[in-house]
Amino acid sequence: MTGGNRLPLGKFLDDLPKTLYVVAHIVFLAIGVWLWPRARGDALPYSEALLLYTLSQIVFFGYFANWITLKMAVLAEQTLMVAMVLVIVLRAT
Repeated sequence: MTGGNRLPLGKFLDDLPKTLYVVAHIVFLAIGVWLWPRARGDALPYSEALLLYTLSQIVFFGYFANWITLKMAVLAEQTLMVAMVLVIVLRAT
């Protein structure tokens, strides 16, 4: 079904200020930075994979600074998430 006045799901998010997204990614980054040493200190397996999560959040600051496009930020973030999953699964098996 095409045409009409239907908006894509989440289109309303385009109207929110960029600052809100910056704050969200600062919180996500802070969580990753907070969890990594805890996981490492408790000798949790594959704790280094949390570094990939943390890096994925840093990528978005490139978008917020207008250094990369949103599509590039999402592609890089998803690539790091796939790498994180691969590290966890391949080391566990």
